[in-house]
Amino acid sequence: MDGLIVALKHTHLSFVALSFLLFLVRGYWMMSDSALLYRKPTKILPHIIDTGLLVSALILAVKLGLKPGDHPWLMAKIIGLVVYIVLGVIALKPGRPKHVRSAAFVLACMTFLYIVACALTKSPTGFFAYF
Repeated sequence: MDGLIVALKHTHLSFVALSFLLFLVRGYWMMSDSALLYRKPTKILPHIIDTGLLVSALILAVKLGLKPGDHPWLMAKIIGLVVYIVLGVIALKPGRPKHVRSAAFVLACMTFLYIVACALTKSPTGFFAYF
């Protein structure tokens, strides 16, 4: 595999891990009513990480010649990403009851795992591809 592709893949995976780890921390802060959730760095850092994640994904897809229309697993990841973002906004934005935000947080985490499963199995069925 080309060295650039390997570097892009590692960069992308690093941003995936950072993004999800920060999401988990912010979810914990939401559930524990921590003021840290509303601090400026907490609001800015996810955007920086997620921009790196998206840019690395797009460059990687272009370099590998991957098109969502040709690869159903990639389209499933993109749809899953939109669902993950919507659920994440519901979970972390104040104004909704805690039980709604907590449920959205859990569903967002499950959606993230589905996206990872699609990436690992190269199947839109995720880990169900093994059954």
